[in-house]
Amino acid sequence: MKKWVKRLSWGVTVLVGAVVGAWFWLAPPSASNTLMFHGGTIITMDPALPTAEAILVRDGKIIALGALSDMRMQGTGATPIDLNGNTLMPGFIEPHSHPIAAAQFAATIDVSGFSHTSRAGVMQTLQNEIDDAPGDWAIAFGWDPVMIDDLTAPTLPELDALSPDRPLLILTQMMHDAYANSAALAAAGIGPNTPNPPAGEFVRDAAGTLTGTIREVGAINALFAAIPRPPKGTNDLLLNLMMGAYARAGYTTVGVLGPVGNDADPIGLLKRRAAASNLVQPVIYALPGQLGATATPEARTDIAPVVGVKFWMDGSPYAGGAAVREPYEVNALTTDRLHLKPGHVGAVMIPAEDYRTQFTEYHTRGYQIATHVQGENAVERVLDVAEQVLAAHPRPNGQSDHRHRLEHNALITKAQLERAQALGFTTSFFIDHIRFYGHKLPALFGEARTDRYMPTLTAQKTGHVVTVHSDTPATPLGPLRSIVTLMERKPNRGDAPIGAEERLTRMEALKAITINAAWQLGLEDTRGSLSIGKQADMVMLTQDLTTVPVDQIEATEVVATWINGQPVDARKTTLMNARLLWDVLVN
Repeated sequence: MKKWVKRLSWGVTVLVGAVVGAWFWLAPPSASNTLMFHGGTIITMDPALPTAEAILVRDGKIIALGALSDMRMQGTGATPIDLNGNTLMPGFIEPHSHPIAAAQFAATIDVSGFSHTSRAGVMQTLQNEIDDAPGDWAIAFGWDPVMIDDLTAPTLPELDALSPDRPLLILTQMMHDAYANSAALAAAGIGPNTPNPPAGEFVRDAAGTLTGTIREVGAINALFAAIPRPPKGTNDLLLNLMMGAYARAGYTTVGVLGPVGNDADPIGLLKRRAAASNLVQPVIYALPGQLGATATPEARTDIAPVVGVKFWMDGSPYAGGAAVREPYEVNALTTDRLHLKPGHVGAVMIPAEDYRTQFTEYHTRGYQIATHVQGENAVERVLDVAEQVLAAHPRPNGQSDHRHRLEHNALITKAQLERAQALGFTTSFFIDHIRFYGHKLPALFGEARTDRYMPTLTAQKTGHVVTVHSDTPATPLGPLRSIVTLMERKPNRGDAPIGAEERLTRMEALKAITINAAWQLGLEDTRGSLSIGKQADMVMLTQDLTTVPVDQIEATEVVATWINGQPVDARKTTLMNARLLWDVLVN
């Protein structure tokens, strides 16, 4: 009997020790309410004091910065944080992203051009992984006929052969086209006589037969609506993991431009996770259907505030969806792989009167309106409508008070930029188009339009506060990549810059992902620079981005991030993630 008691006691001791050890390993880091950072380079992004020897933080706010001796005098009792020669600067701000979609697509079959180079490789991945894909549907993400040279669209017989009975949905990299097998079409209730939804198309052949191609957001949403929800708690875990990935990239704030994803309440999901974890802080631009009939913008001091509304005026340049003024080029890429007819110009997706009605409603309710525009015709539709609405309903504090947004801006012209600036619009550029697709832009749009693609310097010269974004999951998280691309404008394939005259300086590029992005989100009083009174949202880096050679910027590592003066636990193995995983397992 004594032996059994002894063994049981030893077993309990081991178990308790393991639990305690795991708790200490998983528990989040914490800091005192008063901190003094010193011992490295401090870049403030505040022109009044560009650098400092030390910075003093109390209760999540910056209360002083300057000479180390002065901070020591003012910060009696502060906990010192030695930067150990690293660089501290404002946390990066991503003004346009889709974290829920990014979180969920991370758990799907990867068929992207970032991991494949041929159609054969993509099809082999699908064959290998469809049977093991989780859930009732097999979902794949990243199909990219522009990045992968021989990637022609899958036919419906091919899709059915890959997955004869189980619904299969393949989403393109830019999320504006998708491919569905017969089982998926049937599960979504899409048949021969199903009408096309607004801003979308169920593509049919000349005989009127469905081809399996689904075009644009309105039609793709009909498929996603049919996908069963994941097990309770899954989306919380996936989003928490994704927010950790943003923090590991150096982000402290992210603009969520349309909370898309397979969740019954995506805005509630974002708010729940933001309230429960000291992770990246979302600022939300809802879809029109996600806002109540009488809702008004939430205070930007709220947790995950809903401040704006998001529209899509055209589609992706890489699926023929950009509403361009002059037709796409005619060549093997556009006709054989993208299946565009000669003379093709993408459609402006929202009729002028419909957009005017919605623009008026959300503008007068005080929301910041963000609209996806790639081609000149899409930009023109937005500006024409806005000019009428703003004249009829001016804001009390002047035209620029609204800061309505134009998103992506691939082929926006100088005249349109001037007009947009006069109307008080702000612009955010999807600069990764240059990095990942620059080598194919001449085949899509010709040399002249390629030279003015993503006109960042022209925007700045016409008075715009320029920001950039990665539109994740459309491209991977990469603030350092964005800085370099703004400075060099070189595509991954090829040495010649795209639109060299549109390059920005180093400091202009750094502003685009810090103070400029804070301003665009309406957060310039609290974030974007290290200034007295602002939140202590900071990133520690292994190199000084203001001086390191350009070719070494992307080798810079993120050491740590702080939000409101507290260290962010960006690990995957955290106590919060363990709790969320447990919730999934027991439900």
